[in-house]
Amino acid sequence: MIQFLASVTGPQEALIASRSGADIIDLKNPADGALGAVAPDVLAETIAALAGEKPVSAVAGNCPMEPTAVLAAVEARRAADFVKIGMFPAEPLATRAVIEALAEIAGATRLVAVLFADAQPDLALVETLAKVGFAGVMLDTLDKTSGGLLKHQSPASLARFVRSARDNGLMTGLAGSLEAPDVPRLAALSPDYLGFRGALAASGRAGALDGDNVAMIADLIRRANQAASHEASTKPAVEAAKRSADGEVEGDLIFVRDFVQELEIGAYGHEYGRRQKVRFTVEARIDPIPDDARTMADIYSYDVIIDAIRALAEEGHTVLVEELATRLATTLKRDERVREVRVRVEKLDLGPGAVGVEIVR
Repeated sequence: MIQFLASVTGPQEALIASRSGADIIDLKNPADGALGAVAPDVLAETIAALAGEKPVSAVAGNCPMEPTAVLAAVEARRAADFVKIGMFPAEPLATRAVIEALAEIAGATRLVAVLFADAQPDLALVETLAKVGFAGVMLDTLDKTSGGLLKHQSPASLARFVRSARDNGLMTGLAGSLEAPDVPRLAALSPDYLGFRGALAASGRAGALDGDNVAMIADLIRRANQAASHEASTKPAVEAAKRSADGEVEGDLIFVRDFVQELEIGAYGHEYGRRQKVRFTVEARIDPIPDDARTMADIYSYDVIIDAIRALAEEGHTVLVEELATRLATTLKRDERVREVRVRVEKLDLGPGAVGVEIVR
């Protein structure tokens, strides 16, 4: 189940976040860059105010990649359940020296490394972090004016990051100027938590926390978890119950039509090593949209369909259009709200028209 990490500035905001639905309370100073730290006494006051209500994480600050400075910053915040350390841009040897130094306390303190999606992160560090005893790793953004996480990393690259961290036994987090529409898109990747600050504040990430905004994000994540929690063994019975007397599948329709994506596809030798234009049309029959739908929590987003198509394009060469269609349908059907999906895949570069396949699942 995906958890909701809310970044707060102190005890008052921590209580608002906790009681509005956040799962992890993350202490930072948003006015001081990506990982601005609060003072140790603010951390102590926050832990006392929460009284064990929720786990607390604290950022170590905007420290240079120098072992002594990082160790001192972490030591000052070891009262937190987790301490987040930014792997800021630096020479590889300097970064490795910091990680090796932190190995000394990794067994006694749950450390979470923060890599920056907009600063050419070295994802090979994931394995190293696991070996020295880190508890987790997350992707965030360094420049909060340069756009959100999905501007800098595709859903497919984020999926690879999550898989790599999980394969190495690390807790995984995704953050970086996230907004409400990002929740269903990132929930499909199954990270351990999603982190928010700007979307929770009344006026930008440095503004005061708004309990209603916290509750809205909490509801989005709760619904995303519900949509992903169905058991495959019960799906056929559920689907049968959703059919009307005449056998038609009931529900509403979400669609992406005539979406053209370049990717590597084909069985012939000359089709390897080059990209071709492929057109996708997808119709997903979903549970009826509530009449009072007003937020992303109330809908199945077409962005999820587009992300799934783009992820296919990043997975390397595919021999058959049939394989593309079935893989896409399988991905979309994982969401319990999808009752039926129709996928058409067409190759456009073989002549004046199009050739392809259409399947229904």
